[in-house]
This record gives sequence, structure tokens and C-alpha cells, in this order.
Amino acid sequence: MMQMTMIDDRFPRMPWDEIDNVVFDVGNVLLSFQPAEILRELVPEVPQLHPLLTAKIFHSPYWVMMDHGLMNLAEATEAMIGPDKALEEPIRRVMGGWVEMKHVLPEGLEALEMCRAHGKRTYVLSNYGDDAFRIVDEKYDFFRLFDGKIISSRVKLIKPDRAIYDLLTDTFRLERSRTLFLDDAPANIETALHVGWQGFCVNRPGKLHAFLTGENA
Repeated sequence: MMQMTMIDDRFPRMPWDEIDNVVFDVGNVLLSFQPAEILRELVPEVPQLHPLLTAKIFHSPYWVMMDHGLMNLAEATEAMIGPDKALEEPIRRVMGGWVEMKHVLPEGLEALEMCRAHGKRTYVLSNYGDDAFRIVDEKYDFFRLFDGKIISSRVKLIKPDRAIYDLLTDTFRLERSRTLFLDDAPANIETALHVGWQGFCVNRPGKLHAFLTGENA
């Protein structure tokens, strides 16, 4: 019978013997992704424009199309600028620099190292533009610890479409009920449960550490 509740609602701490595979999202699980922080760092001189820049960049359909592999970074940048050139300079600055604003989240890295220490196979399943993921994949050595990666832009599928979960399952021959997914987005965890995986929503600092170690957050 398919299990439709999250793993931490059934177990007080990680049941290591129940899991063979752990699948990691990247943004806000392994690497930070906070648009407000990115804008404060890259365009500090125009805070009044941050809401508009958020809408034009991070909440734009072009951002999703980049993750979906339908646009590269340069094409998405030009589309975001459009015919109104008033925001061209800050948009180019953000699009050219946001990837370098990423930093490693210690809690996510700890989780990865613990999973490896317990003999679990580890995978990446992430919505990411190809240009941007190539940069972080080369920059951070911990990506070498994964047994496989499925990146949305490279397969032209995107979470929470169940097809990308099925692709990872089939590609690496995973047993669904013994596969745990860590993601910060509730909709992505919902699909994981629907395809028969276990799910854990990384939606507050300390939550993952507490579950894996049994220590209070």
C-alpha cells in the first residue's frame, strides 16, 4: 500500500534500516537560494526596485523555462529585459551574478555525509538551468559524492511533474518504497509520495539535523 504521509510523521528519527536511497534537491537543501539576499547583495543601491526585480527575474516564466531547458541563461536574460530597457542593467547584473551568491548549507552537507556514512546511495533531483548547474557542479566537491544526478534542464522535465521522478527511479533502478526525497517545496514532496517514495520537507532550519541525529532542533 502506498505510504502518503511524510517519513517524519511516522518516525521520531531517521529509520536508517528502512531506506536504501536518499535523493537530494539542491536549492535550499544543499545550496542557499534566497532571492531577497541576492538582490540586497547585487543591487543594494535600488531597494525600491527589489519587488519589481523579483517579479521580473525569479518569478518570471522565463526562469521556469530556463529550469525546463527551454531557454539558456543568455536567452532568459534577454527575455526578462524585453523592450523596456529601464531595468536592463540590474537584470544583467543579477543574472550574471546570482549563481556565485550560492553558499553551502551546513545542515544539508551534514545530511549527505551522514547518508554516505550509513552506506546509503545518494542522488540529486533538482530543477536547475544547465548553465548554472554546470558552475556549481564544478565548484563544490561534494557533488562527487552522489551516485547519480537528474537535472531538469538536461532532461526537459521539471518537478513536480511525476515523469522526472519516474525517470530517476527507472534510470538508477531504485526501489520506490526505500527511497527518501529531501526537498524544501511541499508540492515536490507531494509528488514524491504519489510515486511511492518516502518524503521529508526541509522547510525550517534545524529540522533535518534533528531528524537524522535524534537531537532537538
